[in-house]
Amino acid sequence: MGKPILCIGTYAKNPYHVDKIGRNVYCIEELCYLIVQNAFLLDEDSFDKELFDWIAAECSLDRLADELRRMHAKKCSIAAMAGTILDYVGYNTKKEVDKTEEILRANAGMDVYRKKLSRADFLMRNGRYSMAFKEYEYLLANTPDLDKKLRARIEHNEGVMYARLFLFERAEKMFMLAFEHGRDPESYLQYLAAIRMRLSKRDYVGYIADNEGAYETSLILEKRMNEAEELYAAGDDKHKLGTIAVYKAEGKMHEYYQQIGDTAEALKLEYRDLVKDKIGSK
Repeated sequence: MGKPILCIGTYAKNPYHVDKIGRNVYCIEELCYLIVQNAFLLDEDSFDKELFDWIAAECSLDRLADELRRMHAKKCSIAAMAGTILDYVGYNTKKEVDKTEEILRANAGMDVYRKKLSRADFLMRNGRYSMAFKEYEYLLANTPDLDKKLRARIEHNEGVMYARLFLFERAEKMFMLAFEHGRDPESYLQYLAAIRMRLSKRDYVGYIADNEGAYETSLILEKRMNEAEELYAAGDDKHKLGTIAVYKAEGKMHEYYQQIGDTAEALKLEYRDLVKDKIGSK
């Protein structure tokens, strides 16, 4: 059992919305948690008068708020201000605080485009697709001289996110753009995978037959699909579905519907989390 943590301040009646992270916080400990877990997403605009006023008015931490206001007036770094909050509250370990300050110092040395790219990659890896799209689209729209390899990387990542959201036609488009700009065989393979997921088996086979250059890549794709199916067969999700089938076969309808309901609800929550912010059309 972990060491108990003594909370400080008061629980806010009105939350503070951390815009760069897209989350509301109701106490100073929640703020500390978000700072440490999402340091990659923060920048100089994340620590401003609105935050300091919230810390004073809603958390009753006037001394901390006053110190942050003085630091902001002196144009102290975001790493210094984050460190001040984390040290004052004492919610996180020293290792976590040091790592957070290290990330924030590294980010401060990046130009705006490298910072946005790093932020977008971080968001994508953590399933925050709507926010990742916004960062990637900013780069594509505002960097006319963007290196072809970098453009291809962004387009490939957008294709991955669209595929995970089951928007396979959009995924196809992005993977093909990525392949045209970067000539990476992986982008072409993922392009075929998106087509395979969208079309019926018969139509997909017809597509491969009509596109001679796709045949060799399609063999690699099928090998990966078979490996994925084997992994799935050995996983927990397959086991759960097997249990549901057994309940139905044995006439245990109460257990059957309970498992169906629980599984469906879990999938709904996962999907809602992925698309909680509406993704604009291309």
